[in-house]
Amino acid sequence: ASTPQRQTAARAAAASSAVTKVRRRPVILCPAQFGVVEDYEELKVNLEDRGFALYAAPLSRLDWLRIVPSTLTKEFFTAELRPNTTLGFFYEALDQAVAAVEADFGPEEPIAFLGHSIGGWVARSYIGEVLGEELARRRVRSLVTLGTPHRPPPMESPVAVLDQTRGLLSYINEQFPSGFPLDSAVVTCVAGNGTRTPASLEALVEDIGSKVWDDEQSRSTILEEVVALASYLPLSGSSFGVAGDGLIPVDTALMAGCGSVVLDDCNHADFVPTPGDSLRLPKSYLWYGSEDFIDTWAKFL
Repeated sequence: ASTPQRQTAARAAAASSAVTKVRRRPVILCPAQFGVVEDYEELKVNLEDRGFALYAAPLSRLDWLRIVPSTLTKEFFTAELRPNTTLGFFYEALDQAVAAVEADFGPEEPIAFLGHSIGGWVARSYIGEVLGEELARRRVRSLVTLGTPHRPPPMESPVAVLDQTRGLLSYINEQFPSGFPLDSAVVTCVAGNGTRTPASLEALVEDIGSKVWDDEQSRSTILEEVVALASYLPLSGSSFGVAGDGLIPVDTALMAGCGSVVLDDCNHADFVPTPGDSLRLPKSYLWYGSEDFIDTWAKFL
């Protein structure tokens, strides 16, 4: 039977839990391409331990297929895609995340946005297009991006005409430079410096036998370098001798006028998306959400 003492203890525990929840600061996470909520469960726990409540945009793998129709339009081929039509599915998920925050904290609670990879510029676009200047400045306390390709390749680069985003990033940078409508002082761009590509093709194949597999680290250096070479070239216009997180070059991940943090030995993600559960990379493959790095950027949320 329940005793008065037990009832009092239960009420105290519930009150303590409620206070803890209220005191937490809400953060809306914009996942990386093909990322889903489950990919960030460990990050959610680690941020909760630091006083944050993480609300990931509730995207599913199937949701990402909703981008396909945009690839069949004239705007895709002319590199004139616009976020509000191409990324409508992502905006809907962010609307749900905002509604969840408001249900838990009320409609006036300041919110931080955390964008991983392309989620960073989706966050910029959502804040500017959906929230708008007045609401964004009132409700959004900060924006932190992790390994987001903010900058296009240099115009003089032969790959500049390729535009992997087919006009999306150009539009976002034109309409919402340096995180506008937010004050650039509350925008922080975090870049990783975990994979520097070899200086030349000769350097890539030099001593290749020792780079095929590292049993202790459960990693392949040559594979990581080849992936980085292929990713850095269309993003920065260069491939050899470029520093980045294995997918996004350091310079590409930073924005003029905004705060910047560059993390040594930090890579892009600890998972590889698949149609089913994501593949988890070894713990030796440190990424932005690793315990080693969270405190360096969470203070800006």
